Amino acid sequence: MNSLKTLFLSLLVLATSGFTAYAQQDNPIALQDGDTVITEQELAYLVSTWTPQMRTVATEDEGDRLELLNLMMANKRIAAEADVVADEDSALYYEYLHALEGFKRDFVLRNYRKNLEIPDFSDLAREQYAVKRDKYALVPETRLSSHILFERKPGLDAESRAKIMAEAQEVLDQLRAGADFNEMVTLHSDEPGAVERNGKFDRWVKFGDTSVTPPYTEGLFTLESVGDYSEIVQSQFGLHIIRLDGIKEKSYKPFEEVAGQIVTDLQNEYIKLSMKDYVTKYNFDDNVVIDDEVVSRVLAPYNPQ
Repeated sequence: MNSLKTLFLSLLVLATSGFTAYAQQDNPIALQDGDTVITEQELAYLVSTWTPQMRTVATEDEGDRLELLNLMMANKRIAAEADVVADEDSALYYEYLHALEGFKRDFVLRNYRKNLEIPDFSDLAREQYAVKRDKYALVPETRLSSHILFERKPGLDAESRAKIMAEAQEVLDQLRAGADFNEMVTLHSDEPGAVERNGKFDRWVKFGDTSVTPPYTEGLFTLESVGDYSEIVQSQFGLHIIRLDGIKEKSYKPFEEVAGQIVTDLQNEYIKLSMKDYVTKYNFDDNVVIDDEVVSRVLAPYNPQ
Protein backbone atom coordinates (compact mmCIF):
# COMPACT_ATOMS: atom_id res chain seq x y z
CA MET A 1 0.00 0.00 0.00
CA ASN A 2 2.93 2.39 0.75
CA SER A 3 4.19 1.97 -2.80
CA LEU A 4 0.76 2.87 -4.11
CA LYS A 5 0.65 5.97 -1.95
CA THR A 6 4.10 6.90 -3.27
CA LEU A 7 2.71 6.43 -6.78
CA PHE A 8 -0.22 8.67 -5.93
CA LEU A 9 2.11 11.39 -4.64
CA SER A 10 4.17 11.08 -7.82
CA LEU A 11 1.03 11.51 -9.87
CA LEU A 12 0.19 14.62 -7.89
CA VAL A 13 3.64 16.01 -8.64
CA LEU A 14 3.10 15.32 -12.33
CA ALA A 15 -0.29 16.95 -12.10
CA THR A 16 1.19 20.19 -10.78
CA SER A 17 4.19 20.23 -13.10
CA GLY A 18 3.09 18.83 -16.44
CA PHE A 19 -0.67 18.93 -16.72
CA THR A 20 -0.84 22.48 -18.01
CA ALA A 21 0.45 21.50 -21.43
CA TYR A 22 -2.30 18.92 -21.95
CA ALA A 23 -5.24 20.31 -20.00
CA GLN A 24 -8.25 21.89 -21.63
CA GLN A 25 -10.51 24.21 -19.77
CA ASP A 26 -13.54 21.91 -20.05
CA ASN A 27 -11.60 18.64 -19.84
CA PRO A 28 -8.65 18.85 -17.43
CA ILE A 29 -6.22 15.98 -17.04
CA ALA A 30 -6.98 13.69 -14.11
CA LEU A 31 -3.96 11.33 -14.37
CA GLN A 32 -0.69 11.44 -16.24
CA ASP A 33 2.19 8.98 -16.29
CA GLY A 34 4.84 9.96 -18.80
CA ASP A 35 3.09 10.42 -22.12
CA THR A 36 -0.01 8.53 -20.99
CA VAL A 37 -2.89 10.78 -20.02
CA ILE A 38 -6.40 10.22 -18.67
CA THR A 39 -8.59 13.30 -18.77
CA GLU A 40 -11.51 14.06 -16.50
CA GLN A 41 -14.05 13.10 -19.15
CA GLU A 42 -12.28 9.82 -19.89
CA LEU A 43 -12.02 9.08 -16.18
CA ALA A 44 -15.74 9.76 -15.77
CA TYR A 45 -16.53 7.27 -18.53
CA LEU A 46 -14.20 4.61 -17.12
CA VAL A 47 -15.63 4.99 -13.63
CA SER A 48 -19.13 4.58 -15.10
CA THR A 49 -18.06 1.10 -16.32
CA TRP A 50 -17.03 0.01 -12.83
CA THR A 51 -19.26 -2.13 -10.66
CA PRO A 52 -21.16 -0.36 -7.87
CA GLN A 53 -18.85 -2.02 -5.34
CA MET A 54 -15.75 -0.65 -7.09
CA ARG A 55 -17.21 2.87 -7.11
CA THR A 56 -18.08 2.62 -3.43
CA VAL A 57 -14.62 1.51 -2.30
CA ALA A 58 -12.99 4.16 -4.50
CA THR A 59 -14.92 6.88 -2.68
CA GLU A 60 -14.39 5.45 0.81
CA ASP A 61 -10.84 4.08 0.85
CA GLU A 62 -7.79 5.92 -0.46
CA GLY A 63 -5.75 2.72 -0.84
CA ASP A 64 -8.43 0.99 -2.91
CA ARG A 65 -8.81 4.13 -5.00
CA LEU A 66 -5.09 4.11 -5.75
CA GLU A 67 -5.20 0.46 -6.77
CA LEU A 68 -8.07 1.12 -9.17
CA LEU A 69 -6.40 4.20 -10.65
CA ASN A 70 -3.14 2.30 -11.02
CA LEU A 71 -4.93 -0.57 -12.82
CA MET A 72 -6.67 1.90 -15.08
CA MET A 73 -3.41 3.57 -16.06
CA ALA A 74 -1.60 0.23 -16.48
CA ASN A 75 -4.33 -1.00 -18.83
CA LYS A 76 -4.02 2.11 -20.95
CA ARG A 77 -0.23 1.86 -21.13
CA ILE A 78 -0.38 -1.83 -22.07
CA ALA A 79 -2.93 -1.05 -24.80
CA ALA A 80 -0.57 1.60 -26.18
CA GLU A 81 1.99 -1.15 -26.81
CA ALA A 82 -0.32 -2.74 -29.40
CA ASP A 83 1.01 -0.51 -32.18
CA VAL A 84 4.59 -1.51 -31.35
CA VAL A 85 3.81 -5.23 -31.23
CA ALA A 86 1.85 -5.10 -34.49
CA ASP A 87 4.63 -3.24 -36.30
CA GLU A 88 7.11 -5.96 -35.35
CA ASP A 89 5.10 -8.81 -36.91
CA SER A 90 3.22 -8.46 -40.21
CA ALA A 91 0.88 -11.35 -39.39
CA LEU A 92 -0.03 -9.76 -36.09
CA TYR A 93 -0.50 -6.43 -37.83
CA TYR A 94 -3.44 -7.67 -39.90
CA GLU A 95 -4.92 -9.49 -36.94
CA TYR A 96 -4.67 -6.23 -34.98
CA LEU A 97 -6.04 -4.17 -37.86
CA HIS A 98 -8.98 -6.54 -38.40
CA ALA A 99 -9.82 -6.53 -34.70
CA LEU A 100 -9.82 -2.73 -34.67
CA GLU A 101 -12.01 -2.60 -37.76
CA GLY A 102 -14.42 -5.07 -36.17
CA PHE A 103 -14.70 -2.93 -33.05
CA LYS A 104 -15.18 0.23 -35.11
CA ARG A 105 -17.89 -1.44 -37.18
CA ASP A 106 -19.72 -2.56 -34.06
CA PHE A 107 -19.30 0.90 -32.56
CA VAL A 108 -20.90 2.54 -35.60
CA LEU A 109 -23.77 0.04 -35.63
CA ARG A 110 -24.38 0.48 -31.92
CA ASN A 111 -24.45 4.22 -32.38
CA TYR A 112 -26.89 3.90 -35.29
CA ARG A 113 -29.10 1.62 -33.20
CA LYS A 114 -28.99 3.99 -30.22
CA ASN A 115 -30.17 6.93 -32.33
CA LEU A 116 -32.76 4.99 -34.33
CA GLU A 117 -36.24 6.41 -33.85
CA ILE A 118 -38.78 3.64 -33.22
CA PRO A 119 -42.33 4.26 -34.48
CA ASP A 120 -45.39 3.81 -32.29
CA PHE A 121 -46.62 0.26 -32.97
CA SER A 122 -49.73 0.38 -30.77
CA ASP A 123 -52.23 0.21 -33.66
CA LEU A 124 -50.23 -2.42 -35.54
CA ALA A 125 -50.01 -4.46 -32.35
CA ARG A 126 -53.80 -4.71 -32.26
CA GLU A 127 -53.80 -5.89 -35.87
CA GLN A 128 -51.16 -8.50 -35.03
CA TYR A 129 -53.26 -9.68 -32.10
CA ALA A 130 -56.20 -10.19 -34.45
CA VAL A 131 -54.31 -12.15 -37.11
CA LYS A 132 -51.78 -13.95 -34.89
CA ARG A 133 -53.88 -14.63 -31.83
CA ASP A 134 -52.70 -18.23 -31.59
CA LYS A 135 -49.07 -17.10 -31.50
CA TYR A 136 -49.44 -14.47 -28.82
CA ALA A 137 -52.54 -15.19 -26.76
CA LEU A 138 -53.38 -18.89 -26.93
CA VAL A 139 -53.76 -20.68 -23.63
CA PRO A 140 -53.73 -24.33 -24.77
CA GLU A 141 -56.13 -26.97 -23.57
CA THR A 142 -54.92 -28.76 -20.45
CA ARG A 143 -56.07 -32.02 -18.92
CA LEU A 144 -56.14 -33.58 -15.49
CA SER A 145 -55.73 -37.34 -15.10
CA SER A 146 -55.20 -40.32 -12.87
CA HIS A 147 -53.45 -43.55 -13.74
CA ILE A 148 -52.48 -47.02 -12.67
CA LEU A 149 -48.87 -48.01 -13.31
CA PHE A 150 -47.75 -51.57 -13.91
CA GLU A 151 -43.98 -51.52 -13.60
CA ARG A 152 -41.95 -53.47 -16.18
CA LYS A 153 -38.31 -53.44 -15.16
CA PRO A 154 -35.64 -53.61 -17.89
CA GLY A 155 -34.37 -57.10 -18.69
CA LEU A 156 -37.61 -58.98 -18.11
CA ASP A 157 -38.09 -62.03 -20.29
CA ALA A 158 -40.91 -62.22 -22.82
CA GLU A 159 -43.07 -64.42 -20.60
CA SER A 160 -42.90 -61.98 -17.68
CA ARG A 161 -43.64 -59.02 -19.93
CA ALA A 162 -46.65 -60.81 -21.39
CA LYS A 163 -47.91 -61.62 -17.91
CA ILE A 164 -47.80 -57.96 -16.85
CA MET A 165 -49.58 -56.93 -20.06
CA ALA A 166 -52.29 -59.50 -19.39
CA GLU A 167 -52.74 -58.17 -15.83
CA ALA A 168 -53.04 -54.60 -17.10
CA GLN A 169 -55.58 -55.59 -19.74
CA GLU A 170 -57.65 -57.48 -17.16
CA VAL A 171 -57.71 -54.44 -14.85
CA LEU A 172 -58.70 -52.19 -17.76
CA ASP A 173 -61.56 -54.52 -18.67
CA GLN A 174 -62.76 -54.48 -15.06
CA LEU A 175 -62.63 -50.69 -14.91
CA ARG A 176 -64.64 -50.34 -18.10
CA ALA A 177 -67.12 -52.78 -16.62
CA GLY A 178 -67.58 -50.52 -13.60
CA ALA A 179 -64.89 -51.57 -11.09
CA ASP A 180 -63.87 -48.98 -8.49
CA PHE A 181 -60.79 -47.07 -9.70
CA ASN A 182 -59.38 -46.33 -6.24
CA GLU A 183 -59.63 -50.00 -5.32
CA MET A 184 -57.78 -50.98 -8.51
CA VAL A 185 -55.07 -48.45 -7.67
CA THR A 186 -54.66 -49.99 -4.22
CA LEU A 187 -54.50 -53.53 -5.59
CA HIS A 188 -52.37 -53.03 -8.69
CA SER A 189 -50.46 -49.73 -9.00
CA ASP A 190 -46.69 -49.95 -8.65
CA GLU A 191 -46.19 -46.19 -8.51
CA PRO A 192 -44.77 -44.97 -5.15
CA GLY A 193 -47.41 -42.95 -3.27
CA ALA A 194 -50.16 -43.87 -5.71
CA VAL A 195 -52.46 -45.24 -3.03
CA GLU A 196 -52.27 -42.05 -0.94
CA ARG A 197 -53.06 -39.96 -4.04
CA ASN A 198 -55.69 -42.37 -5.38
CA GLY A 199 -53.59 -42.59 -8.53
CA LYS A 200 -53.91 -38.90 -9.34
CA PHE A 201 -51.38 -37.33 -11.69
CA ASP A 202 -51.47 -34.16 -9.65
CA ARG A 203 -51.07 -31.46 -12.33
CA TRP A 204 -52.76 -30.08 -15.41
CA VAL A 205 -50.95 -31.18 -18.57
CA LYS A 206 -50.95 -29.70 -22.07
CA PHE A 207 -50.33 -31.74 -25.18
CA GLY A 208 -46.61 -31.97 -25.91
CA ASP A 209 -45.62 -31.03 -22.35
CA THR A 210 -41.90 -31.77 -22.35
CA SER A 211 -41.86 -32.52 -18.61
CA VAL A 212 -44.16 -35.54 -19.10
CA THR A 213 -43.20 -38.66 -21.02
CA PRO A 214 -44.72 -38.35 -24.55
CA PRO A 215 -46.59 -41.69 -24.52
CA TYR A 216 -48.52 -40.55 -21.44
CA THR A 217 -49.65 -37.21 -22.90
CA GLU A 218 -50.47 -38.83 -26.23
CA GLY A 219 -52.59 -41.44 -24.48
CA LEU A 220 -54.28 -38.81 -22.33
CA PHE A 221 -55.23 -36.66 -25.31
CA THR A 222 -56.84 -39.54 -27.19
CA LEU A 223 -59.65 -39.57 -24.61
CA GLU A 224 -62.87 -37.76 -25.46
CA SER A 225 -64.83 -37.48 -22.22
CA VAL A 226 -64.10 -37.10 -18.51
CA GLY A 227 -64.15 -40.55 -16.93
CA ASP A 228 -62.90 -42.37 -20.04
CA TYR A 229 -60.04 -44.87 -19.78
CA SER A 230 -57.20 -45.11 -22.28
CA GLU A 231 -55.95 -48.23 -23.95
CA ILE A 232 -52.78 -49.65 -22.36
CA VAL A 233 -50.04 -47.04 -22.73
CA GLN A 234 -46.39 -48.14 -22.72
CA SER A 235 -43.67 -45.79 -21.50
CA GLN A 236 -40.18 -46.14 -20.06
CA PHE A 237 -41.83 -46.43 -16.63
CA GLY A 238 -44.04 -49.38 -17.52
CA LEU A 239 -47.69 -49.79 -18.53
CA HIS A 240 -50.32 -47.16 -17.77
CA ILE A 241 -54.07 -47.15 -17.62
CA ILE A 242 -55.01 -43.46 -17.82
CA ARG A 243 -58.30 -41.97 -16.70
CA LEU A 244 -59.35 -38.50 -17.91
CA ASP A 245 -60.42 -36.46 -14.86
CA GLY A 246 -60.85 -32.95 -16.23
CA ILE A 247 -60.52 -30.68 -19.27
CA LYS A 248 -59.75 -26.97 -19.39
CA GLU A 249 -60.62 -25.86 -22.89
CA LYS A 250 -58.21 -23.65 -24.78
CA SER A 251 -58.70 -19.91 -24.31
CA TYR A 252 -57.08 -16.63 -25.28
CA LYS A 253 -55.43 -13.96 -23.16
CA PRO A 254 -56.84 -10.44 -23.60
CA PHE A 255 -54.93 -8.02 -25.81
CA GLU A 256 -53.85 -5.92 -22.82
CA GLU A 257 -52.05 -8.89 -21.31
CA VAL A 258 -49.93 -9.62 -24.39
CA ALA A 259 -49.64 -6.16 -25.93
CA GLY A 260 -46.17 -5.58 -24.49
CA GLN A 261 -44.75 -8.72 -26.11
CA ILE A 262 -46.34 -7.90 -29.48
CA VAL A 263 -44.95 -4.35 -29.44
CA THR A 264 -41.51 -5.65 -28.46
CA ASP A 265 -41.53 -8.13 -31.36
CA LEU A 266 -42.58 -5.41 -33.80
CA GLN A 267 -39.86 -3.10 -32.52
CA ASN A 268 -37.22 -5.82 -32.82
CA GLU A 269 -38.29 -6.61 -36.36
CA TYR A 270 -38.18 -2.90 -37.27
CA ILE A 271 -34.70 -2.58 -35.79
CA LYS A 272 -33.50 -5.71 -37.60
CA LEU A 273 -34.73 -4.47 -40.98
CA SER A 274 -33.42 -0.94 -40.36
CA MET A 275 -29.98 -2.25 -39.46
CA LYS A 276 -29.98 -4.45 -42.55
CA ASP A 277 -30.88 -1.50 -44.77
CA TYR A 278 -28.19 0.63 -43.14
CA VAL A 279 -25.48 -1.98 -43.74
CA THR A 280 -26.64 -2.41 -47.34
CA LYS A 281 -25.65 1.21 -48.05
CA TYR A 282 -22.02 0.13 -47.70
CA ASN A 283 -22.18 -2.70 -50.22
CA PHE A 284 -20.26 -2.55 -53.52
CA ASP A 285 -21.14 0.37 -55.75
CA ASP A 286 -20.38 1.02 -59.43
CA ASN A 287 -16.89 2.30 -58.59
CA VAL A 288 -15.62 -0.94 -57.09
CA VAL A 289 -12.41 -2.33 -58.61
CA ILE A 290 -11.49 -5.99 -58.14
CA ASP A 291 -8.16 -7.38 -59.28
CA ASP A 292 -9.16 -10.95 -60.11
CA GLU A 293 -5.53 -12.00 -60.56
CA VAL A 294 -4.64 -10.98 -57.01
CA VAL A 295 -7.78 -12.52 -55.55
CA SER A 296 -7.19 -15.78 -57.41
CA ARG A 297 -3.58 -15.89 -56.22
CA VAL A 298 -4.67 -15.51 -52.61
CA LEU A 299 -7.34 -18.20 -52.97
CA ALA A 300 -5.16 -20.63 -54.95
CA PRO A 301 -3.77 -22.54 -51.94
CA TYR A 302 -7.35 -23.32 -50.86
CA ASN A 303 -8.46 -24.66 -54.25
CA PRO A 304 -9.15 -28.41 -53.78
CA GLN A 305 -8.41 -29.13 -57.48
